Amino acid sequence: MKRVSNYLGWSALWFGLMLWTCICLPVQAYERYSSCAGCHGNFTDSTSPKGTIFPSNNKHTMHRSSSYMDAECNLCHQSGDDDDPYIGSSNGTANNPGMGCIGCHLAEGLRAKHAEGGVASCGGCHSDGPPSPENVKPPYYDTADTKVKNPANDVKAANTNENWSVGDFLGLDNDGNGLYDLADFACGRYRILSATKEGNDVRITWETAGGRKDAVQAATDLGGSFADIGAATLIPGVGIVVTNRLEVGAATNATRFFRLRYAP
Repeated sequence: MKRVSNYLGWSALWFGLMLWTCICLPVQAYERYSSCAGCHGNFTDSTSPKGTIFPSNNKHTMHRSSSYMDAECNLCHQSGDDDDPYIGSSNGTANNPGMGCIGCHLAEGLRAKHAEGGVASCGGCHSDGPPSPENVKPPYYDTADTKVKNPANDVKAANTNENWSVGDFLGLDNDGNGLYDLADFACGRYRILSATKEGNDVRITWETAGGRKDAVQAATDLGGSFADIGAATLIPGVGIVVTNRLEVGAATNATRFFRLRYAP
């Protein structure tokens, strides 16, 4: 009986260890950037799922070089470990706690961005609330440990704010909703500037941002039913853009009201 009891005890302990292992593995699977490399490539290479071009074709150079982001090593790494950055922990500095990658790439926004792109694996372990809006600074931004400053990316210029990749000036989609910086409504302006009569027609001019897809809507009564004027317009470029659309015959109405609709 004693042998049976010991056997059962060890079996229970073995089962408990196995259960603990099964519960913890998904959490540990994304501890470091190496878990991201299958899609994003090595941290020291140029791979990008969305085609981003990195300075010197190297993600690490873009993050670390004093010519670019100039981020302190301990924002992303732990002492004595020069391998891939940690996603949610690091040594930190006198100015910042050790948060790893999520000090700039907000965890909720990262998961929302992956979900928006059809990657559902994060949802098995995480059930986040909504990410912070695009215009909210991540913890590491605008501190002494990095040159990265403004999540709204309102200057179309290289090597400032979030403009660290080559040529596109898009910055980051911190809240993971598919809209980058000024194309996001938390950052960029969105308003009708004028509705001007041109003979029997009306030209509607509005302020928007590159990367949005807008539809102008019209109605004959302010409380009535608004309908799109033609197909939605994909706004090219980056940053604040002023554009217009002509509604043919609109001036023949006694009254005409206009509004904008974002058409994702």
